Amino acid sequence: MTDAKRWRVVITYRYDDGPRETVRFIEEIAELEDIIEHGPDWNAMVDCRITLNARSYPKSWTVEQIADAA
Repeated sequence: MTDAKRWRVVITYRYDDGPRETVRFIEEIAELEDIIEHGPDWNAMVDCRITLNARSYPKSWTVEQIADAA
C-alpha cells in the first residue's frame, strides 16, 4: 500500500497544456533525489511539496511532546 509510507510528495511540472501534478509516496527523503532526477527535466518543475503522510501517522505530536517522550 503506497499511501502507508511516511512522506507524500507532490511535484508540479509545466507542460504546454498547463501544469500537471505527480504524486508519490516515499519512506525516506533520500528517495526524492531519484524521483526528481528520473522525472521530467527539472527546468520544467514549478513546485515540489513534501508533507507528512497523515494516514501513516495519525497522531499529531508537538516538538515538546516528542522531547518529553525521548
